[in-house]
Amino acid sequence: MKEVLSVFVKRLLKSLAAVTLMVFIMLAAEGRGSLVGALLLGYFTGGVFVGTMVYRTWRSAGLSADGAKRMMLWGLVLRLGTLFLVLFTAIHISVQVFSMTALGFLLFYGLSLLHLMQANADGKQD
Repeated sequence: MKEVLSVFVKRLLKSLAAVTLMVFIMLAAEGRGSLVGALLLGYFTGGVFVGTMVYRTWRSAGLSADGAKRMMLWGLVLRLGTLFLVLFTAIHISVQVFSMTALGFLLFYGLSLLHLMQANADGKQD
């Protein structure tokens, strides 16, 4: 499990670095380089979201059906609460900050899911 997550994290960080560089260049060209912080906040929120999802799935694998259901529902509440809190705060700052935070979250979440699917496909080929 640890070696799969290690490869997953390395691939994800490389993808995020490339995407972040592209977004930063785009923002800097428009004179909005200060919005990179909002993008990173979105990445952080996505990291909490994905990390909680992976951890709760891993932990619930050894539980009974009722225990796993409770753990997954509690995880869902935590994930959605975190997402709501961050995006609610960002929208009160400005629409641009909200947009960049949401973009950062969606980029992190989408890339994470793609890399998890790739890791799963690589594992089935062995």
